[in-house]
Amino acid sequence: MGATAASKSDSNRHLRNENIHFCGVKAYNIKDPLMKCCAGTLYNLTVGHEEQCCGSILQTAQNVCCSSEDMEVLYSAKTSFGCCGHLYYNTSLWSCCAGKLSPVPQPGQHRSETVKELLSVNNLNESALCDEMQIGTVECVSRHGITFNSVWRIHGRNASVIPLASPHVLQIPDYCSTPKLVPGKSYFFAKDNVFTDFNHDSILQSLYFIIYKCYRPVTTTS
Repeated sequence: MGATAASKSDSNRHLRNENIHFCGVKAYNIKDPLMKCCAGTLYNLTVGHEEQCCGSILQTAQNVCCSSEDMEVLYSAKTSFGCCGHLYYNTSLWSCCAGKLSPVPQPGQHRSETVKELLSVNNLNESALCDEMQIGTVECVSRHGITFNSVWRIHGRNASVIPLASPHVLQIPDYCSTPKLVPGKSYFFAKDNVFTDFNHDSILQSLYFIIYKCYRPVTTTS
């Protein structure tokens, strides 16, 4: 009976503390820099802010994480290889354009030199996570940019969420360098980087996480 009572007490205490979130079945303080939640698996870190998740695995310096809309895959790092979505490819044999692989183009054909990955909100450092970013639903992706609807500006440090005029076109330097995005799905974006959240099932859960992790109430001294 005593153990049951203690369990209920712990549960109630977790619910009263807004900084306590669940990673799978484990509760943890999201403001603790030495705790990292990777898709339901909780890790104790020795150094904060350095390690990144790749799915439920903690990535090391010897590995490369390639991510697409549906999955994150960990690979052993190799020279002359790069990510195209969740695939790790030989850049001398293949070319990546908007998440799709094709044989290396012939001389004179366009080839993107830098391929941007679909980044994870969970791997942002606190400065980037808590700074201003936008969130919107993708309408279409073209060579002119990414068109978003239902766009909001969020600032985790201030706990502010402000609607913006729609549609909003995010200018991109190169169509082929953009990750594959799904029309009708919502994404976070800042500058020309686009982020998704592999840790949460809805945008609302993502917003709660960002605000609770980042918000710093203004304190006044009398």
